[in-house]
Amino acid sequence: MMKKLQFVLVCVAALNGAAHAQNAPRFTAAAIEQGRDQFHRTCAQCHGRNMVNAGTTTYDLRKFPVDQPDRFVNSVTNGKGNMPSFKDALSTEQINALWAYVGSRGGREP
Repeated sequence: MMKKLQFVLVCVAALNGAAHAQNAPRFTAAAIEQGRDQFHRTCAQCHGRNMVNAGTTTYDLRKFPVDQPDRFVNSVTNGKGNMPSFKDALSTEQINALWAYVGSRGGREP
């Protein structure tokens, strides 16, 4: 009986932790704001202010898969298609801030 009770308590704790993790924001407000500022300095001329563009000549970042941060970092670092590499222009911290902005859909899905 004691082992069964321990098992139940462990399951409840795990579920509680998982529920809390799902509610926790992926990005801080400060990281999103830093990313927004960097985006407007570096990316907006092609991808549009607040990521709003027609998506016909440049990728519409509002549709970027939020579960693919490595793909985003790789594209920014090494370039992709018509987009140049930013590895010599942006630090890792700046690229991560850009991801916080893009990955949160401009702060709408932190």
